[in-house]
Amino acid sequence: MPVIVAQGLHKAYAGFSPVLRGVDISVEQGELVAIMGPSGCGKSTMLHILGMLHAPDKGTLSILDTDVLAMNREQVAAFRRGNMGFVMQSNNLFEHSTVFENVEFPLIYERVSLEERWERVIRALDLVHLSSRVHYRSNRLSGGEQQRVAIARAMVNAPRILLADEPTGALDARTSRMIMEIFRNLCHASGVAMVMVTHDPKMADFCDSVYTLEEGVLVCKKHEPHVFAKPTEDLLKPPVPVVRGAYIAEKLPVPYGTSVVAEARFLYEQRVLARIYTVERASLLSNPEGYALPLAIRRPSTLSRLTNLFRILSPTFWRCMGMLAGSFGDRARAVFSGMDFAKWIAEEDIAVIWAADGECSAQAALVASNLSGVPFGFDARFTQASKAGDLATKSSQAAFIRVPTHAMKRRLLDLLPLLSQEKLLYMRDPVTLLPQDDAERLPMDASDHVLTIVAAGRMQPHKGFDILLEACAALQDTMQVMVKIAGDGPELAKLKQQAKSLGGLHMVSFLGQLPPEHMESLYTQADIFVSLERISVNAFCDAFPDSLSEAMAFSLPVIVTDLPVVQELLVHEKNALLIPPDDVNALIDAIKRLGQDPSFAHALGLAAKKTVEDQLMDATRQGQFVAAITAQAKQKKASANNTEGALAE
Repeated sequence: MPVIVAQGLHKAYAGFSPVLRGVDISVEQGELVAIMGPSGCGKSTMLHILGMLHAPDKGTLSILDTDVLAMNREQVAAFRRGNMGFVMQSNNLFEHSTVFENVEFPLIYERVSLEERWERVIRALDLVHLSSRVHYRSNRLSGGEQQRVAIARAMVNAPRILLADEPTGALDARTSRMIMEIFRNLCHASGVAMVMVTHDPKMADFCDSVYTLEEGVLVCKKHEPHVFAKPTEDLLKPPVPVVRGAYIAEKLPVPYGTSVVAEARFLYEQRVLARIYTVERASLLSNPEGYALPLAIRRPSTLSRLTNLFRILSPTFWRCMGMLAGSFGDRARAVFSGMDFAKWIAEEDIAVIWAADGECSAQAALVASNLSGVPFGFDARFTQASKAGDLATKSSQAAFIRVPTHAMKRRLLDLLPLLSQEKLLYMRDPVTLLPQDDAERLPMDASDHVLTIVAAGRMQPHKGFDILLEACAALQDTMQVMVKIAGDGPELAKLKQQAKSLGGLHMVSFLGQLPPEHMESLYTQADIFVSLERISVNAFCDAFPDSLSEAMAFSLPVIVTDLPVVQELLVHEKNALLIPPDDVNALIDAIKRLGQDPSFAHALGLAAKKTVEDQLMDATRQGQFVAAITAQAKQKKASANNTEGALAE
């Protein structure tokens, strides 16, 4: 059934020849239509009439079986808001507002709740592959990205009709093709009817039907409408999860630990995540920085906190306290949260729960599992492995445990010899920031080039930033070096003082904690990335550093200390340069080698990117992890069905 039917449309402006002389057009659901013609022929006028922005002088217009020409102004505005989206050549974004704020704008007029606005905006950005840009300022985006934001804004109200006036007119050929692919997918997969004005025959080739406007009359050049048999669906409706899983974190989002958000996104995309719970009250509604999931966060309410005083009198509280190790305050916090989660699990029919990195989140998941009977799993980390008693309790009752490195797996088996290896699921942490396109990094120019070295992470003694400062100070006499360090922490003031004492404050920039868009710019403009973790009591054996995997994804050559967790993925002179910890001379030699041999540095960066694609994004391991979660949920459901059957008998 057509969604737009126009017959005999006429339009003329005083003092000019008529621009429309009896236009007839019918647009089906899911059809992508192009209107072509020379400048000034009336294409935009026709589009404005179809969009109910202008009224024709004569003719009929039916949209969604409604005679829209009989409506008054208020009815027209309401009908247009609820059923139509508009994309123009000028994207009309608010330059200093974020991507989220630009896409959210139409929902504010509809008085959509803040939580629902979040979910719909992220899903709209997912449609155009821009959810990773949710907190970028729009003036920091490329022209193609800005136009995709405009498309997301047009789609956020789930319109059934999309009207576009030269949407690719100001874009390069590659970006234009990307935009047209998005339009075609929206129409064919979701049933949106789209009418687009364009001058470009190559863009018209993407369309199902092509018309030209010739002297005010519409002439059909191609008519092969896509057959869309499904009923119209809300494009922004969340995917139906295969497993109703709940993800438990201490706090989301957080300035550090972006891999937690990346892991939640992975689980959501695999359709095994239906809800996110947090122990702390901070959430996307109060601090959304770095959070880009179309799932709002459920966290304890103020009323729940008040009822904790009465929960202390409950035998259940003391039984759960006995399961946990640690101080009274830490255990009580985990038990209070676990009791909340158990109630939510019952309310939302959760089949499996998964605890993110963090001791309290894993303890809360253990409590919730015991109270609800729902199986749980958790991420094994070094901080947890340092408390063998508590770890033994969680491990014995967990259905599965994810280990992100082989070193962590060996550590667990050393601590818990009786632990079944079948529970241990090996999967690397997801990459937290990827380049937006596949553009290849060009080799640096060794002549008259200031070598830009980047490091990132929490400013702590074991991170080795002081070694980097010493090495770069020693290099000043032989080569031009600029150092950029992203992050903050307790050692920041000490490192600034060290840079000043070395006489290199002018060559070192301490950038503080940067949002994702600034980190992307940092990686793009850098020549070398350095990660100098030391061997210490807190030496990482449980995770590959987020910033290191990000830099590798951006094809940066990396210099890394040769700790065991690094050697699991990196090989000296193959995909990285490995040096001993605390060895300033080795670091100096590595920097000189990369700076003086751009071809080698370029090849090393490409090999690093390939490692990310092959190892950190291992689809086989990811599939095994998802299969384990799914199996536990099915086992829980089968057990529940057997119990119900026994009770019925």
